[in-house]
Amino acid sequence: MLSGGDLIFLFLHKKLVIDVSSEEIARVTSILEENGIDYGLRTVRARGSIGTALDSLTYARSNLAMYKGSRGNQYVYMVYVRRRDYERAKDLVCGD
Repeated sequence: MLSGGDLIFLFLHKKLVIDVSSEEIARVTSILEENGIDYGLRTVRARGSIGTALDSLTYARSNLAMYKGSRGNQYVYMVYVRRRDYERAKDLVCGD
């Protein structure tokens, strides 16, 4: 459920980039900072709390190492910019 502050944020901002790579997000935010564009960064786990808890229980019952051979808990990063800055930010980050 979104709070009032979240709704205002989403109304005034537009999503610029979504990625699972922290390196890519660092590149994007560096470009935005260098060009004086304010941004917001939101991070969510790709697998929610309940899913992670269920995974833990399943792996514990099977006596397996959790996420063995995988990247482990993955996060999704979302970069937002003000609507008025969106086109400029998109050109800077993504090119023409």
